[in-house]
Formats: sequence, structure tokens, C-alpha cells
Amino acid sequence: MRWRRAIGGLAAAIVAISLLVYGVGWNEVVANVRAAHPAALAAAVVAGLGMLALRAALVRRLLEPVAGGARGTAFVTAYLSGYFARSALPWGRSTGTPVMAYLLASGSDSDFEDNLAVVAAGEGFNVLGSLVVAGLGVAGFVVAGGSLDAVSAAVAVVGGGGLVAAGVLVVANRGLARRISLEFATRCETVVRKVPYSRLSRQRGFLIDRIDGFFRTLEAIQASRRTLAVAFGIAVVSWVFNALPLYFALLALGVDAPLALVLICAPLALVLICAPLASFGGVVPLPGGSGGIEVVLASLLVATAGVSAGVATAAAILYRLTTYWTHLAIGGCVAVAVSALGTRRFRR
Repeated sequence: MRWRRAIGGLAAAIVAISLLVYGVGWNEVVANVRAAHPAALAAAVVAGLGMLALRAALVRRLLEPVAGGARGTAFVTAYLSGYFARSALPWGRSTGTPVMAYLLASGSDSDFEDNLAVVAAGEGFNVLGSLVVAGLGVAGFVVAGGSLDAVSAAVAVVGGGGLVAAGVLVVANRGLARRISLEFATRCETVVRKVPYSRLSRQRGFLIDRIDGFFRTLEAIQASRRTLAVAFGIAVVSWVFNALPLYFALLALGVDAPLALVLICAPLALVLICAPLASFGGVVPLPGGSGGIEVVLASLLVATAGVSAGVATAAAILYRLTTYWTHLAIGGCVAVAVSALGTRRFRR
């Protein structure tokens, strides 16, 4: 684990959040946070832990077809360590998938490419689940008499995200991605074999075998309709649990917001900021979308719930404290233990 980079990234995240609070009004935001009801915050933490457990259950379910995959303590420690790396390291949103796959492979007898396929599939299910939950929130908010103008952006994001997800599924099912990847790997190996004294030049088919294994694992996951249905269900429920801490954070501040509203705001705040960060991770190296998520979430709450900027910012900060920062602390403790004792100690 690159601890210096993680500490530097977290320090930058704290600075970004501090600037947000300062811009809104330090005294107002701090006063709202201090006045928050402890019982509601405790409920937010419990709901957040439920989300973390469901996300792990999703990956564990998708690991079923992988021979020698991490199980038991090995899986839990590898997943939490990977979650910490994904959340703490700068550019973690773009590099978190291979890091978690590497840790899952290190704690088991399975190959890296198999775990990479599983984690990538899990990320896909999480994105799809966020769109479904946000769509349900939009429908519930409108049925309850909410303003269409307030959720117009949400409708656009859900619709656009649904079209993108459908396009990805079509491409994957037709095998186009596999053909392109294998053709690219073949060309790369042809070039590498011409390099003198290269270790890879003596390993014919190394890259092709890895990519082929990646797609074979994806095909094994797709072949089981039960696995797909269960994984989709877990992803959707996990996003409901992801939204509940925001609901409890608002209750802690004395705001009785509709549940449908938080089902819109929580997923969209993460999708709106995390997707761009994954694409432009080299430009914005803030871990876990810190700073950006708080700004987007507070803006959505002001637009939809009609609360003041101070209350919205306080709710966004409490939401992140009971989810992101709590999970970061748990994953960090596990990562420290794994770094100190080694992955072999936790193998089944």
C-alpha cells in the first residue's frame, strides 16, 4: 500500500471539504453539524454498514464461478483492503478495480484476470443499480407531488445512463469487446516479441491468455441467470441502503425530507461526480470524489428539498461521515493488519 500517497490524497480531500464549508459559511455549517441528533446519526452509520456489507456480498456472489476464489476471512480482508485503496488513494476511482482484483487474487488460488472480471462486473451492477434506484426515486417524488423542474436533471441522467448501460450490454453480448481486445493483444505481443532480451518475448500468448481468461469469467457469470438476478437485486438494495444515511442525516438536522428525494440525490451525486472522476482521474486526484460529491449533493438538496445552503452542506458532510469516512476507517484498519501480517496469514 502506498501510504504516503493515501495520506496526501486524504489531506487534499479534507482541504477541499474545508473550502466548501468556508464558502457556504463556517459558523452556520458547524452549528448545524453540532446540533445533529445522535440517534439519527447512529441509524445512518448502521445503514451505511449495511450498504458496505451488501457491496461485499455482491462481489462474493459473482466470485462463485471462479475456481479457487477468495473465501471466508481471505475474502473479507482482501475486499476491505481493496475498498480502502479505492477510497483513499488519489485516482482511486480509476485504479480501484485492478487493485481490488490484485488483492483478491493474492488472498486466494485464483488468477488476477478472473478477479478483475468479477470486480468489473460488480462495478457494472452498481452503476445499473444506482440508475434504477434514482429512477424509482424520481417516480416516487413525482407521484408524491414533487416539482418536475426539480428533477429534470435527474430524469436526463437516468435516461442517458440507461441508454449507455444498454449499449454496453449489447456490445458485450455480441462479443465485440472480446474480439477487439484479443486483436489488440495479438498486435501488442507481435511488437513485444521483436524487442530483444525482453522477458515477455519468451512468453508467447501471455497477454492473449489473460484477456481470454477475463472474458471467459464474464461469460461464466452471464451464463447463470440466477447469479445475474441475485447480483442485480443486491446492487439495487445496496443503493437503497446507500441513500438511507442521507435520509437519517436530514432527520438528524430536523429536516423531514421524503424518502423518494434521497433515493434521487444520493445515487445521482455519486454518479454525476464519480463518472467524470473515473474518466479524468489524472486531472482531479481527490480520493473517493471528496469535495465534488459534497458540492453536488448539497446543490441537489437545495434545489429539491428547499433547505438552506448551510443545512444542505451539513447534511452532505454528515452523510459522507457516516458512509465514506466510516468505511474508510474500517478498511484502513484491515489494510494495516494485512500490510503488517501479510496476505498469507489470512488465506483460508
